[in-house]
Amino acid sequence: KTRDLRHALTQNKPLGILILMSIFTISAYNIKIAMLIYFCQYNLGDIKLMAFINFVIIGGSVVSISAIPKLVSIFGKKKTMLIGFAISIAADIVNYFIPSSPISFTILATIAFVAISIPNGIVWALISDIIDYGEWKTGKRAAGVTYAAFSFSRKLAQSISGFAAGLGLSLIGYIPNSTQTSSALAGIKGLLLMYPAITILLAALIIGLFYELTDDRCNQIVEELAQRKLAILNNPN
Repeated sequence: KTRDLRHALTQNKPLGILILMSIFTISAYNIKIAMLIYFCQYNLGDIKLMAFINFVIIGGSVVSISAIPKLVSIFGKKKTMLIGFAISIAADIVNYFIPSSPISFTILATIAFVAISIPNGIVWALISDIIDYGEWKTGKRAAGVTYAAFSFSRKLAQSISGFAAGLGLSLIGYIPNSTQTSSALAGIKGLLLMYPAITILLAALIIGLFYELTDDRCNQIVEELAQRKLAILNNPN
């Protein structure tokens, strides 16, 4: 199994790129969730706002998933991801620099969550493309190994975001259940908004510069695989 996993990672460049991208996007998403409670309690001054804000931003993200097929049909998978990344980054940066209020924060945070949910949804379609690519290149359809590698990257990203949240809070001088200093408040806001903006920017650069499986290329690979299977059926010996 270890050899199969190593082989999948070394022979399937798009898989490695997607894993690296996902580490950044999932860590950004998870640190947003982790830091929201601190932001509501200390920056907005009311921890009860968290339930309402969570309801709005996560609800909006779920609804946005229904728009993915239409967006992909118009722009293609890769470009749709990049558009989602760009909107999320812009919303988080604006949210960071303007004065925080429950209304403005919720609106911009919802935009950012909706935008990042789109590439996170498209990722699963890319996995199918990557499995086809691996079969096209090596002759073996390593679907199980591919999904295992990708699932591991998501768990790794969750660990990174948990570590980053804990380390970040200690570095900014956060003191539990106390009035926070102005620098600590700025740090909480930065962890919630600027950390995701930076990591999502890195994810966008990775997928934009290095991911080469366009929709046209994937369609061509699927056709070639079908021709190979047909040739084997017609010439079993």
